[in-house]
Amino acid sequence: MMRRPAWWLVLAALALLAVAAPFWSRARGGGRAPVAEPLPAAAQAPAVAASSVSVADAGRAADARVAWPLAVSRVLHVGDSTLGFTQGLALEMSKRFEALGIRYEAHTEASAGLHTFATSKKLEELIREKSPDVVLLTLGMNNLTALHAEQYEEDVRAIVEQVGGRPCWWIGPLSIARPDNGLIAILARATAPCGWTSSYELVIERQPDAIHPTQRGASRWADAVWTALGPTSPDR
Repeated sequence: MMRRPAWWLVLAALALLAVAAPFWSRARGGGRAPVAEPLPAAAQAPAVAASSVSVADAGRAADARVAWPLAVSRVLHVGDSTLGFTQGLALEMSKRFEALGIRYEAHTEASAGLHTFATSKKLEELIREKSPDVVLLTLGMNNLTALHAEQYEEDVRAIVEQVGGRPCWWIGPLSIARPDNGLIAILARATAPCGWTSSYELVIERQPDAIHPTQRGASRWADAVWTALGPTSPDR
């Protein structure tokens, strides 16, 4: 018959188990969870603006620069209501061109949509009547939130074709509270060979309708357009 272990041996064994228990727990995955360390900077993906991606996908830079031609004496600027009739962008652009001795005429088509404007041949008629050296276009605001922007690409190309080979610039629409569904990217590529300058990221003061610029906002818009066109460059 086996003899039972002495009581002091039992107590020693229990004490040993109590000391070793935390180590066994960590080894088996128990205990406090480790604190996650942040990813190194190289592993964090940089934020990319959606508008930059869409323009890049269009295969054309956001601001395609075209050299301002020499000996320009007449400029025709055609656009929707954001052009401003006798105020707004139209007035601000007229000040800048007249300071250079260039005759500037603005023609605003209220509520002009890309399709109706293209099929009306209104631009062709105005160019025949005014005989401008350079044509500026400010169109697209009224189609900015169209669900299927691709349907307007043919219209944009038709409008550019009506310019008839003259030097031209397409000044893109300002943004509004609702999202662009791809029209800016369409305009960026389909307005070639006209120069293209985007206004979509421009933050300016607006009228209460949150669409049309105030006169102060229009002045800032004109400054941005003037920088993109470069009519005061040494080449002029």
